Amino acid sequence: MKTIEVDGIKVRIQIWDTAGQERYQTITKQYYRRAQGIFLVYDISSERSYQHIMKWVSDVDEYAPEGVQKILIGNKADEEQKRQVGREQGQQLAKEYGMDFYETSACTNLNIKESFTRLTELVLRAHRKELEGLRVRAGQELALAELEEEEGKPEGLANSSKACWC
Repeated sequence: MKTIEVDGIKVRIQIWDTAGQERYQTITKQYYRRAQGIFLVYDISSERSYQHIMKWVSDVDEYAPEGVQKILIGNKADEEQKRQVGREQGQQLAKEYGMDFYETSACTNLNIKESFTRLTELVLRAHRKELEGLRVRAGQELALAELEEEEGKPEGLANSSKACWC
């Protein structure tokens, strides 16, 4: 659990990390159901980990809720001398899947805060749209209920404080 501030709003986020290990495959599917944001992370020094991203994206598409926010992360950017996956490859893959892309280093803290902040912004933006939709619908339903109530009152009693609705 971590609290971060985005646009002056303190947001408490819960982070699950399976490190891409196959032994977590069965429980990972349960995590997807409630996920609002997902980092798909590969190691820039491992072509194999990059290749697994397509499988993880497929799992996310199958098990995560529609509209879940996703960001592609190329980690270990501090290990440039061991790089097997070019930055352009990561950017292109992210573009194909409609995701933001960051190269990070957990070791040097490069782009860690920025990527978490961005994912949180995306989740908040997605939920703001939902909340606005709910607010508009609730307002419309309230206005309709008030109109129906006004239409149901006997004439002459609409403004009377003595009207009884029992």
